[in-house]
Parts: sequence; C-alpha cells; structure tokens
Amino acid sequence: MAKALGLAITKAKYCTLMQEQSKPKNCAIYTRISVDAGQGDDFDSVNAQFMACAEYIGSQFMHNWIMVDALYEDRGYSGSSLDRPGVSALLRDIKHGLVDVVVVHRLDRLTRSIRDLQEIMALFKAHDVELISVTHKVDVTSEFGRLAENMLTSFSEFERQLVGSRVKDKRAETLRQGRWQGSSCPLGYVIRDGQLVEYPKESQIVREIFTRYANHESVSELYKNLNDRGIRTKQWYTRTGKPRGARPYDRNAVYVVLNNRAYIGEAFFDNEWQVAGHQPIIDTDLWDRTQSLLEKRSRRGPSKAYDPLSSSFMLKGRVFGTDGRAMSPWRSSAYKGRYYTYYVPQRDIAEGAGASGLPRLSAHDLDHQVWLALVEQIESSDSLLARLPKTLTEDISFDKTLVAGLLKNISRSTELYSPLLRRDMMLQVVERVIVGTDRIELIIRPEGLLELICEMMSGLPELKLKYRRLFRAASGPG
Repeated sequence: MAKALGLAITKAKYCTLMQEQSKPKNCAIYTRISVDAGQGDDFDSVNAQFMACAEYIGSQFMHNWIMVDALYEDRGYSGSSLDRPGVSALLRDIKHGLVDVVVVHRLDRLTRSIRDLQEIMALFKAHDVELISVTHKVDVTSEFGRLAENMLTSFSEFERQLVGSRVKDKRAETLRQGRWQGSSCPLGYVIRDGQLVEYPKESQIVREIFTRYANHESVSELYKNLNDRGIRTKQWYTRTGKPRGARPYDRNAVYVVLNNRAYIGEAFFDNEWQVAGHQPIIDTDLWDRTQSLLEKRSRRGPSKAYDPLSSSFMLKGRVFGTDGRAMSPWRSSAYKGRYYTYYVPQRDIAEGAGASGLPRLSAHDLDHQVWLALVEQIESSDSLLARLPKTLTEDISFDKTLVAGLLKNISRSTELYSPLLRRDMMLQVVERVIVGTDRIELIIRPEGLLELICEMMSGLPELKLKYRRLFRAASGPG
C-alpha cells in the first residue's frame, strides 16, 4: 500500500514537472556595444551577439522556448551604468511579466558592475526570470554558479576601471604637453597641430565681451549689440564634417564665454580646472573683476532652502510652447518670506522677456487647470480611450464597460489625492502640455494611460497581460 502510494506521488510530481516544461517560455535577447560605429558595417558586434543568442534559443526548442518580438539593444553605451534605453525597456517588460528568460552573449554585455548585477539578479529572482550567458555557460540557480557569475563580473569591472585609468593618464599627459582633445574649441582659439592657438579675429571679441561686462554693461545689451553687428557664436565642425555653431548670441552664449576658465590658460580635467599648456587671452585682473561682478549679480538677497517636493511644479518637463521649446520652471527670489513660481518660455530666459510672444504662466494655476482637465477626461473616459491603439480597444477581450468603470472609480477618489500623488499621476498620464497665446492643449501619454488602467485590475492578471501584449504589438518592437 505504502509502495503504491509512493509511486502515485512520484507520478504526480513527474506529471507536474512535464506540464511546467511544456509551458512556452518567452525569451528576450539583450545585446550591447560600447562604441557605435554607425551604419557602415552591415554585420557588426551587436548583430553577431544577436545571432549567437538566437541560435541558442533555437537549440532549446524541446523546452518550448520562444523568442519575443521586442528588440533590446544598446549601441554606444557603457556597461558601467544601467542608464541605457535597451536595458530600461527589458527591465520594464520583465516587471510586466512579458519575459521568462534573458539570453546574453556574455555577462559583461548586460553589466560590468557587481552592484548593478546584484540589483538585476534580485529583480530576475522576484519575477522568476532566468539569465543565460551563451559564452560562459553559467547556471545561476546554484551557489557555485552565482560565485562564478560574480567572479566574471568582477573581472569585467576591473577591466573597465583599468581602461578608464589608462584613458585618464593619457588625458593628463596630453594636458601637460599643452595639447587639446576634441573637434571643437573655445571662441578665440583654433586648433593647430593638436594645440590651442590664439585666433586674433575672435580673441578680440572675447576681450570685448569681458571688458564691456566688467564696465557694468548688461548681458542683454551685450548680445543685442553683437547680433546687430552680425557677430555669431563659434563655428566648428564635427568629425564627420557637419557644421555646428555660428548662431546669433543670446544670454546663455554670453555667460558661457564669461565663465570659461580656458581664457586664463586652464582646462577642465579630473573634476576640476587645472593649468593647461595654451596661452591665456584674458589677464587675471580682468577675469577677477568679471567674476566678482557675476557673483554680485547672481543673487539679490538671501533666500530659504528650496524643497522641490514642496513646490508646485507638478508638470516639470511636460510644458512646451507652440514654438516647440520647453517652458522652464522659474521661482522668484524671496520677498517677505514668499515665493512666486512660473513656467517661463526658454526663449524669454535666453533673449529677454517677451522674445517668444508666449505668456508666462503661474505654475500653481497651470498645474490646477491641467489636473481638473485630466480628471474630467478620466471621468468621461471616451476621449481618453480614443487615445489607445485600435488593435487594443477593438479586440474582443477589451471590456470597455469594465475599463470605463475603473476610470470612473479613479475620478471619484481624486479629491483625496495628496499633491505628491497628483503630480505622479499627471507625469504618468500627461505626455505634453502645449501653451499658446490663447489656448492650452493637453496631450495624453497612451502607455501611461494603459498602466493607470492596469493598476486598477489587481484581480485580473491574465487580462492585464493580454492588454499589455496588445498595446506592445500596436506600438512596435522595443
């Protein structure tokens, strides 16, 4: 009896194991190259990595491995940081349950940092995602596999630091020899035989800017006079021969000249300005007078410490003018303990008030108007749902009544939202706020809207996954 029962349990475990193995596994390939050579080579390192990983996935057909359609790659990004679009897209899809296995050519393609690797592996473990390295053949599910994985990443990190140290030493020696690196140089200089050499036609403009500012002439008067005389910013060419610069002066261009220590014979290296080998074109006395005046004009009086979370800039990074340029958050100086906050057109900041022809808006008023408009659209839902792809909203699984009800529930609770929650919700759903002379247009971010809906579907994981897959299919790979 006991033997028969044991055999039955063994068979049950075997059947369960076979069922788990028969489930399809969505496999994502991640590739990376530190230097993007452009489009000259049709078959580069990224393509070679992808082919090797694709062949490995194909060899696992008996385990029902399926390669996902999305493309996760980073060209021209170092492995020392996770701030890469390809990695960000991969980790986002893992959190959404769209990936079961991640395949890389080598572990250092994913990261060269032990700390980042530990962070990635913790995320993989939380979502039951496997990591496969085609070259290293490391089984990260065992203790020895994790040890080998950490050792390989440690060597990759050491290699990166060693290369960085060599580049740093080369840069230091280049500066000691008075040589200049890069295809561009400051106004007033030209590059000859790898060194900065004074260019008299431009250096006299630099001296004029410093002298006039030191004589208490305003920046606005300075750049307007330069533009009236047809004087433009420094023109230079990229390594591919594309022209850059040669633009009219504005406030920022003048400040760049006035704050550039290259004019007193220094170069920026190792997070500080150091004495370089080129000759200065501004004497120390004129430089000191200019910097003293810059510091004096930078603040009109003391102000309290600024806490960004307590400010009313809920739409920071989302407000643009009809000219296509961003409107920057701006806060007044302290006056009797009070501050005033605005969204100001960038052109007005660079060229002077009124240059853009667009209004300067109270940050509190604009944030409040956009919030009310967003809540109204959420409550009515029809105009919002029209922003989602038709392949999603017209699919048989899309329950419009259910989604409309979820959105209405959200609108009913918005009165209880704290300012921080309001800000997070607006940044999630709002793509842009376009400000004109007589109108304000609200553009919705479809992906953020979908996530807002999915956040309310806690008891429907399969439906959430289906909606996300349909949305990704409509939006394209990556």
